Formats: sequence, structure tokens, C-alpha cells
Amino acid sequence: MTKAYRGRSLLEFQKEFSTEEACARHLQKMRWPDGFRCPRCGHDEAWFIRTRNIPNCKSCRGKISMTAGTIFHKTRMPLIKWYWLIYHMAIYKVGISISEMQHVLEIKDYKTAWLMAYKVHKAMADRDAEYHLAGLIEMDDSFFGPRGHKTGRGIERKSTVLCAVSLYRDRNGTVKHFV
Repeated sequence: MTKAYRGRSLLEFQKEFSTEEACARHLQKMRWPDGFRCPRCGHDEAWFIRTRNIPNCKSCRGKISMTAGTIFHKTRMPLIKWYWLIYHMAIYKVGISISEMQHVLEIKDYKTAWLMAYKVHKAMADRDAEYHLAGLIEMDDSFFGPRGHKTGRGIERKSTVLCAVSLYRDRNGTVKHFV
């Protein structure tokens, strides 16, 4: 089941994720939407170790990392920098340079900024791979490029663009579409 996406303006994002603690609370909510559940013993109560930013299970005393199994796994970079990188990468349609994000987020090493961006790109690609066309599918192609005397498929310097649209009704009868 896909969670509903709620777009945020830059100002909304700044207010909501302005501190490391706010980012950690959000990650905790995403990890355990129905409340904490220990992956080792299944217990639902824990102490929170603030100095390490991790819950400690009251039953088995296991220290459970909120970042384990996520793109943040074993990171030493503050969550707030990750959240800001994700936001900027998601809102700019034409992309944003890694060196620009390195400068904006004050990341000292380019390789670190590159690795963070790579992990975000991979997570976005993995999410997109889960979408499948279903129902009535309409496809069309077109050719774009320099103007010339030849049109259509006969010109080599034009780029082919293929577009597909999927229309179907969900269980509630609502029409859904994917492009």
C-alpha cells in the first residue's frame, strides 16, 4: 500500500524539519507508524537513549537503530542534511548538482555528498520501479529535433519520444492514471 504524498513548499519544509530532533521524530514515525515494535522480541515499549538517538527495548534491552535498513544506515551525517538533500533532489525537475548541494549543506567531502545523492537516486528509482501500467494503456510516439525538409521517421537527427498512459479504476471506482 502506497502512503499518500503531501507536497510541501520550501517554507513548510523549513518549519517542519528545522532540527535534527524533528527529522528523527519523522523517521521514527515512518519506521513505526503504529508505535514502536522491537524487531528482536516484538515488545512494544522502549526507553529512548537521547545521546545516541535510538530506542532501547524494555524487554530484551536491544538497542534498535532507526536508520538500520534505510538509506541512512550507518551514516555519520546528521539526518537534517539528509532530509534537506532529499527535499532539494525531489523538487527540482532538472536536477541539482552535487557540488551545489555540498556547498549548501556544508558537507566537507565531495565523495560523501556524491554517495548521499547516489543513495537518494537509487531509492527514488527503486520506488518508481514498483509502478506498473494496468488497465487501458494508450501509447504514442513523436519525433523532436531540428527543423528540416524531412519529417517523421525519415530523419536521423531527430530524437524519438515515447509516451504511455495507463487508465484504470481502483476498488472504489475512482479513475487512476500513470504517465
